[in-house]
Amino acid sequence: MRGFDFDQLRTFAAVANVGSLSAAAPLLHLSQSTISEQVRKLEVRAGVPLFTRSKRGVELTAAGTRLLEHARRLVALNEAAFDELRGQAIKGELRLAITEYFRTNEVAGMLVRLRECYPQLSLHVSAMKSADIELAYVKGQIDLGVVMHMSAGPFRPAAAEVDTRWVLRKEPLCWVASPSLAEQLPEPLPLVLLPGDCMMHQVAVRSLEENARPYELVHSASGVAGLQSMLSAGLGVGCLCASAMVDGLARLGTKHRLPALPEAVFSLTPPQTGERETVTQARELLARQLLV
Repeated sequence: MRGFDFDQLRTFAAVANVGSLSAAAPLLHLSQSTISEQVRKLEVRAGVPLFTRSKRGVELTAAGTRLLEHARRLVALNEAAFDELRGQAIKGELRLAITEYFRTNEVAGMLVRLRECYPQLSLHVSAMKSADIELAYVKGQIDLGVVMHMSAGPFRPAAAEVDTRWVLRKEPLCWVASPSLAEQLPEPLPLVLLPGDCMMHQVAVRSLEENARPYELVHSASGVAGLQSMLSAGLGVGCLCASAMVDGLARLGTKHRLPALPEAVFSLTPPQTGERETVTQARELLARQLLV
């Protein structure tokens, strides 16, 4: 029989998003061995390798890259058809705010898939800082948010505030620069960051100060896209989460003597008492859809 298994496609997409089988396991509520077996069976079905493996994790092959967008779309349409036949199709308006750092290069495609799969859901999407999203959520100015916290340090939420059901993904933070600048970093370290009220800015500066590494803020970008452009042009060193990496940037390693950074943890805002059914449904939908 021609075609693909939807469970295998979902697993493949999740592994591609986080870059390793072990990181995908808790997100999919599957064992690492089950994930490995599903990926193996998908590769057998496809007839070509979809990932290259290394100690650092996995990377898509050319064939895997071609399959990924098909997989995301097929999984989304499959779930939308299932919801519609069960009378659970989502209708109405939804005000959604997303931190700019969340899967920067992919979020537009996710929104297109949501619109295609749920045409009766009217989405109003804003890009905001995580602190502003949380404040707007408490004030009732938005219905749902995708926010970023850190896995350690002052930006790690208290244990009582964490609801692991709505964690979407965890990503390493990386020091990055253009390959030419990475060959020999100037002193003091030239930083290119978003403004000072940005969490990533504060994490980067705090880690450098705690490790007594001299730095100078040479440029301030107004958004993540501008930050990526400035860094790619060689204007300085910055801090990005893994999914915000773009061509023209290199990760800085141990030889550059830069301090370790925490992980970024992305999650949906938790349920509120008395929220609309549309919001409850949308949260559960997004918890599934934003994994692939």
